[in-house]
Amino acid sequence: MQYNELNGAIPTSLGFLDNLQKLNLSYKRFNGNIPNGIFNLSSLVEISFGNNSLSGSLPKDICYNLPKLEMLRISVNQISGNIPPSLGTCTNLKLLSLSYNNFAGSIPMEIGNCQSFKFSI
Repeated sequence: MQYNELNGAIPTSLGFLDNLQKLNLSYKRFNGNIPNGIFNLSSLVEISFGNNSLSGSLPKDICYNLPKLEMLRISVNQISGNIPPSLGTCTNLKLLSLSYNNFAGSIPMEIGNCQSFKFSI
């Protein structure tokens, strides 16, 4: 679904797609918060929301229900707040891209628990 003219809020109904493995909504015109239900989809391997106008903050327990997550790309948005230490529980994470947002605070030490990954913060 890359490179098309979708816009508005990300539908909360995506949080009910229990078997979804890859969710790429990059390069759209989405705005508002990322629906929390998306972070409960335990089959997800890739999440990409880069280059939108998303706002709000990431859930504190972002990785608790994402045991298979390998890629999280949320760069080039308007996400604010602290980077959640729970990202360190995503032990399969290989790519983390959070750059060009409005994060505050420091990079959590727990991210070091992710053994082999590239990151852009």
